[in-house]
Amino acid sequence: MQYRGERKKFRLERFKTPSLHSWSENIPKIKTKGMDAEVAIDVGWGHLIFGQTFDDHHKLIDLFLEEKTGRRDLAIYVRNHHVLLSKAPNLLFVDPSVTFRLWMHNYRMPKRRHGGFTIRFMIDRRDAERVNEIYRKCGMVEADQDTMIKNQYTQTFNYFVAEDPGDGEIIGTITGIDHKAAFNDPENGASFWALAVDPDRRAKGIGRALVRAVAEYYLAKGRSYLDLSVLHDNKKAIALYKALGFEQVPVYVIKRKNDINEVYYTGGPQP
Repeated sequence: MQYRGERKKFRLERFKTPSLHSWSENIPKIKTKGMDAEVAIDVGWGHLIFGQTFDDHHKLIDLFLEEKTGRRDLAIYVRNHHVLLSKAPNLLFVDPSVTFRLWMHNYRMPKRRHGGFTIRFMIDRRDAERVNEIYRKCGMVEADQDTMIKNQYTQTFNYFVAEDPGDGEIIGTITGIDHKAAFNDPENGASFWALAVDPDRRAKGIGRALVRAVAEYYLAKGRSYLDLSVLHDNKKAIALYKALGFEQVPVYVIKRKNDINEVYYTGGPQP
């Protein structure tokens, strides 16, 4: 079909295919030099496996085969996770979660602080028991109390709790993991897990304050970023993370097909 001469020629330049660089520039780069090898840490409710520390997928598979009943092991930052799944499709699956990252240089301190509760570290067995009670109320996997207490007194773990000063009751919790301490992370990162607020004692801003406590703690330690994993349909939590400056990154979580995780790899109840 021909057009009148005065019409501008169609410019193919407008539809140039994006370069490989533009596609990949937002993908976190995995550095390995100086990193400890084959690192999996016991968080209490399961093992947190740092996949980038493993060169052999079969060793990851062996770890998942050792998962104990009632526990929820998970692997994050796995290299070529699709290849890992192809080697154990009946054992493993990709969790329907998304990973968000806060680059610490983008963090902004709040103009106003929360009120009505205090944030502190978990201290003793009583605290650990209360944290488990909150996990239970929220439908989460409970953690071994002795493991939590032991972990708290290491450089790798930081269990934060929110406390109601009125009665001294713990009303929320979050677990911070220092990647530098865990496996000498060349990327100088950190992450948090198991954010939970007592559904019977909700107060405005508890979850936000706990996330800020973790972020500011690792900011003070000079960490470069803070990661988290959240279910893809948890809109309320995702809105909170985005409001705090977190951005989604292409990082995936791998879990074992077990009774606890069944709803996530079977698609849930069928109509």
